[in-house]
Amino acid sequence: MIDLYAMYSPNAVRIFMALEEFGLPYQVKPVDVFSSQQFDPAFRKLNPIAKVPVIVDHDGPGGKPYTVFESAAILLYLADKTGKLLPADKAARFEAVQWLIQGVTALGPMCG
Repeated sequence: MIDLYAMYSPNAVRIFMALEEFGLPYQVKPVDVFSSQQFDPAFRKLNPIAKVPVIVDHDGPGGKPYTVFESAAILLYLADKTGKLLPADKAARFEAVQWLIQGVTALGPMCG
């Protein structure tokens, strides 16, 4: 099970879409950034830079909980975890990573 800490934003929508595409079970833990909930000490333990989205994968590497923040890092983690959408071939893999980084930095969230 994956906990998704998020609000409704383009960066979070990317993660919702990936979790659905990968068929991974998850539950949403809403974070109200308009009331500064992201600055709560409990949330800052998950992400010291106090931004959403964040995931906690309770079946992470070695079967232990693992926390990932930043939407591109989360997408890469989920693709790697499931073995989907990231080619094994290094050249093809880095082509996919280039487009991912371009998408999260140049297109969003303002154009997301």
